[in-house]
Parts: sequence; structure tokens; C-alpha cells
Amino acid sequence: MCYNEIMAKVSLIIPVYNKSQFLNRCLDSVANQTEQDVQVILIDDGSTDGSKDICKKYAKKYGWEFYKTKHQGVSEARNFGLDKATCEYVAFLDADDALTEDAIDVMTRISRHGYNIYQFGQIRYKGDENSISTRYCALKGNYSLDNIPKYWVMVWNKLYKRSFINRHKIRFDKTMTFGEDEMFNARCVLANGGLYHAPQTLVKHFLDDKNSICRGGMCHDYLDGLSNALIALAKRQKDPRKALWLERVRQRHLNSKLFQNYEVKEIIPRKPNGHYDIVYFLKNSPTNEELRYSLRSVEQNFQYHEVWFYGGCPNGLKPDHHINARQLALSKWQRVRDMLYQACKNDNITENFWLFNDDFFILKPKKETMPVQYNKTLEERIEKIEKRNNDQPNEYTRRLRHLVETLKKAGKPTKDYAVHKPMLINRKKMLEVLDKFPDEPMSRALYGNYYELGGVSKHDMKIQLVNYNKMSEVMRQWDFLSTSDESFEKGTAGRYIKDKFIIKSRFEL
Repeated sequence: MCYNEIMAKVSLIIPVYNKSQFLNRCLDSVANQTEQDVQVILIDDGSTDGSKDICKKYAKKYGWEFYKTKHQGVSEARNFGLDKATCEYVAFLDADDALTEDAIDVMTRISRHGYNIYQFGQIRYKGDENSISTRYCALKGNYSLDNIPKYWVMVWNKLYKRSFINRHKIRFDKTMTFGEDEMFNARCVLANGGLYHAPQTLVKHFLDDKNSICRGGMCHDYLDGLSNALIALAKRQKDPRKALWLERVRQRHLNSKLFQNYEVKEIIPRKPNGHYDIVYFLKNSPTNEELRYSLRSVEQNFQYHEVWFYGGCPNGLKPDHHINARQLALSKWQRVRDMLYQACKNDNITENFWLFNDDFFILKPKKETMPVQYNKTLEERIEKIEKRNNDQPNEYTRRLRHLVETLKKAGKPTKDYAVHKPMLINRKKMLEVLDKFPDEPMSRALYGNYYELGGVSKHDMKIQLVNYNKMSEVMRQWDFLSTSDESFEKGTAGRYIKDKFIIKSRFEL
């Protein structure tokens, strides 16, 4: 049968590679359709088992299009078929599956509704057609990403509007051996916002091909490839909801028996090394969500060498190095000074290292360069704090006054370096000021002023609880921010960070 290009609504693409054992079953189901006006595109992908001759015989008998290509894989074959398709809609059929007898008729009739993606029901067979395994068909209707129906990853139970696919430049990834259909569909449903599920059952899916990758040919590299492809696609999403959906898809895979059997754990490859280590000073705590997201931002956006934890190590996190530090009977300032002293004495840490807090977040890609910043002067900070406190000093401002006196006696400036931003520390220089001024706990300000680091004047970057819609738009312009506990847990800043950094870092177990 020669299809009528004007009347036909569906181009059916069938890639074939060494499926001679099942091919007659597949092609007979196409030849026996109640609706014969369909563009059938057969692509033999370099078969060596006689599949090519079977395809040629059917193509000649029924007027189908037949193409023979060099073996390059199913993705290239399907892409070739998409380039040859001329009808308004396209569908795919695997060479070891079959269609129900009215499949093309249903596709043609239902296409009049004009949706971009249709999904249909399927019958799964353990072996031949006498051994039904399951029958699946979701409820009729539109499904968004939030409630997308089961079996959305397959392409052989779908009908796609060809202009929609071409407009969004969606094609199969030829570098993938496993999951290429899932990635194709992920791009489709992301561009469309979901899909329409029709109630009809149109596909007979057979599980009798033992050479299928899903039934015996799986390997660790294939699973890693799919997981990394989902990560890469998530990174390209401007809408955080779409990125979050992709991460949930990936997590479902990681929790599946298939992935766990192959122990797919390391997902994000190690970044190229920077020159400097990052050191976090942490209190003992079983959980620390801010730290988890800080590490994600570092992993995605900053060059570094290795990461060190001094003090505590929250559950579920594993840095490159963890050093226990004494914390009992010490004030907060004493703990920080003590851990800083230990880190600077540690010759295994790079000579210069970045000092991070657990609530520091790098929002945009940056190399390991960051200007030194200060917040006006220490005198101005004292005045601001005491003004809020009815012009009364407190323990903190008394400590700051002592530091100002120390710096002035040494003939040094009094800039306020506590702007909640990473500072690059030289171990030898920091040890020198710690030894020279053992009674001064304000180590960052002491170090910055004693060595007159200078830098850029900027207001303190710590975000208090702010909860209004325009805040997220403002934060999109920033390179860096820091949060308070309350702003991270309840504020706009915390929601923005959690939506932005959904992909786990290599430090998360």
C-alpha cells in the first residue's frame, strides 16, 4: 500500500537491528491495520541476521519506505526516521513489539484534538500472545509533571506532533546506549509541561527478547550515563520546578533495585582541581541542611582542591577530610580560634585556603578568585549595634572595642571584615597574628587589618528573614549570599537556594 501524503496523519518509524526472530510478528501487525493510510518508515541499522531482507520484502509488498544504514545504534536510526517523516504526527514501534489492529486508526482519529504528546495503554506479554503479563492504561486526561502517569519514559506508546518536536529541536542522544528514550521523552514533556493520556490500548509489548539491554545486557556505565544525562538536563533548566522534577526522576532510579544492584553511587564527577582547599569550622550537630546546600553550591560553582571539616561532621556527609576538634568548655569565639589554629598548623592543608561558614552559598560559577570585602569600619559597626541596644554596650561590642584598641596600637586600620563571605587565608600569616595577639578572638578582622588586605567595601551579606516575592528576582543577580537560620528555614532566600541546588554533591552519602 502506498500512503496518501495528503490524507495520512501518522508517520510510523520502525528501527531494526538483528530482530529477524520477531520481525514478522511486528510487521504483520502493521500490515493488518484497519487504517492503511500511514507512512511506514523502516530503517535497517546494519543488521547481520537477515532482518534487512525481511524489511525489503514487506516494504516492496506494501509500498513502505525502506532505508539501510550503517550500524550506529537505535538513537541514530530513530533520528534518521524523524528526518524522513512527513506526516503531522510521528510514532515509534520497536521491531520486537506489535500494534493492536486498530492502532493507526485510533491515532489518526485522536490526533484531531491537537495535543503535542499522546500516551496510550499497553499490554505486556511474558512470551507470546498467550502469556499476558500486565495490561496498563491510565485514566484519560491531561497530566502535568507533578502527576505524570506511569510508563512515560517509553517512546513506543506515544504519538508526537512532528512540528512540536522540530520546533524544540528534540532528537535522541546518540551517545547513550541506555535511557535514550527516557531522555527524549523528558525533553518533550518538559517543553510541553506534561502529556495527554488517551484511554485506548494500542501497543503489544513483548518481553521475550533475551538480548535486550533491559533483560541481560545492563552494565554500570549505562546506568551512570542515564543518571548523568538527567543531571546535565536539570542544570539547563531555568525553571526550578522542572529541575526538581528531573532530580526526583533520578532519585527514583537510584532507589530502584536495578541501580542498587550495580551500586551506582558517585554521580557528579570530581571537578578539575583548583589550587586551594576549603575549610569549614563546624559545631557538633547530627544534621546541617545549610551545610548540605552550601556544599552543593561549591561543587557546582567553585574551583577548589579539597574540602576539610573541622569540628563536627553531620550525618549523611563525608568531606575529603574530617578533623575532630575539642569544643567543650569553649565559647564560640574560642572554638573558632582553636580550630583556626589547628588548621593553620596542618601542613596537609594548602598554604592558602578558603575559610567557609556552613551558611555560605556561591550562586554563579566562579574560579577560585574572590575579592576581599569589608563592611565599613569596626567603629561604625560598634555604633550600629549599640544604637539597636539603646546605646548600651554588650559582650560583643566590648570585644570589638578591645580589637580596635589593639589594631590602633599596632598602627593598623580598623576595617570590619565580618561580611559573611569566604576569605582566603594564608596559614603562616594567620599563625603569626594568632601567636602575636593571643587575647583577640576576632581572627578574621585581626588578620585582614594586620596585613592590610584592603578589598571592596560592601554591606554585610547575611540575609535575615525576608519573605516577599521580588526578593528571589533580586537574588538572581547576586554571585554570593549568606543566610541566617531563620531565613534559610522560612524565608525567600532559603526557598531560592533549595530550588537552585537540587543536585546532590559528591559529599552526600
